[in-house]
This record gives sequence, structure tokens and C-alpha cells, in this order.
Amino acid sequence: MSDQLYSAIEVQKTLVINSLLDLGIYKKGNKHLYELTLIELEEYYDVKRHM
Repeated sequence: MSDQLYSAIEVQKTLVINSLLDLGIYKKGNKHLYELTLIELEEYYDVKRHM
């Protein structure tokens, strides 16, 4: 994976994590948000945002 792609993924993960933190969400089950993949974070955010 190129450094640019890795960096872009990390930036997006940070944005989604910050959005979840704004909603008061710090973990998904037993996992901390930073342990999740970008896809897992985005799916989790979509579910929580629509609740």
C-alpha cells in the first residue's frame, strides 16, 4: 500500500472516530475505536447516526 493511500485512510479513520466521539461513543463492544478498520468505523457510525 502506498504511503499516500495509507495516510488518506488514517485521516479518514480519524475523522470518523472524532464523529463517534462527538456522539459519546468510545468503544464498540470490547474494542476501542482505534482498533477498528475504516470500513467497520464507517458502518458503525452510519448505524449510530441514524438512531
